[in-house]
Amino acid sequence: MAMAPLTDPEIAEIIKQYFSAPSFDYSKIESGSSNSTYWISLNGQAFVLSVFESKNSDHVADLTSILKQLEERGLKSSRVVTTTDGRLYSAFNDKPILLKEYIAGEELTHATTTESITSDIGSELARLHKAGNFESRKDTQHYGLGFFKEIAAELPDGKFRDWFLTEFERLSSQFPSHLPMGFVHSDVFPNNVIIEDGRFKCLLDFEYLSYFPLVFDLACGIVGLACQDGVLNVNLSRSLISGYETERQLELEERKKLDYFSQYIALFFAGWRYRQFNITFPNPERAQDYLVMIDIVEAFKSQTSFLERWES
Repeated sequence: MAMAPLTDPEIAEIIKQYFSAPSFDYSKIESGSSNSTYWISLNGQAFVLSVFESKNSDHVADLTSILKQLEERGLKSSRVVTTTDGRLYSAFNDKPILLKEYIAGEELTHATTTESITSDIGSELARLHKAGNFESRKDTQHYGLGFFKEIAAELPDGKFRDWFLTEFERLSSQFPSHLPMGFVHSDVFPNNVIIEDGRFKCLLDFEYLSYFPLVFDLACGIVGLACQDGVLNVNLSRSLISGYETERQLELEERKKLDYFSQYIALFFAGWRYRQFNITFPNPERAQDYLVMIDIVEAFKSQTSFLERWES
């Protein structure tokens, strides 16, 4: 159950952990069930306050550490505000809280996605891949094969579960080895991209930062950004990869595996969306969202390889 909205005195008590004499305005932002989020206006600046309801302090400490490392390495993401005594996060009523600088702009949508934007996203992903070690995530694989099994275990018997298990068996048997590995964002979808005046501004949501084949991020971007209504926009996928290669050149074997990982990520999200919107948090408006991911898997299976489309 979500916590009740914070009151004026409670917000003031939290803000005092960050600023000595606060005079502020605020409003609640509608967000997911895992945290409560508030927009704060203070001293001519805007901030976002997050109160984590289902994450413990260790999780938030790890997340803030990653965001600080991203900032130090010049990557474009959320900027954490430290408390008056230098802490990256705090607590209120035994719940971790995090204050970040507000990022002006708007979420990317398929309608506002352009080749220029996907090119810049590609460049940013390559910079992330070259950014070095994130020690706390060295053993993390948020999209590892084990997560498919967890999803499958919750799916009801029927046509979709049969399809999911068949495709999982096929892809798991083909999982590639000896590809360049590193730390990947792993959730390159429009709602995690902020744009302003039609230009890329920053990449959000590094909660799923994982150690995985680097090419996975590009496949995720192809599915999340370039596949619109289940149809691949080849120009958007090309610009994503071209932007990436301004910073890091793909190996031939990585390029050959773009088809594989595009199917891999689409299969994962087919199962995740079915479970999320039909079982975990039933939502009639989104109950059919998983179908577009089925279309993407089947499209990549039936079309010529991405390498051939790229070179055509």
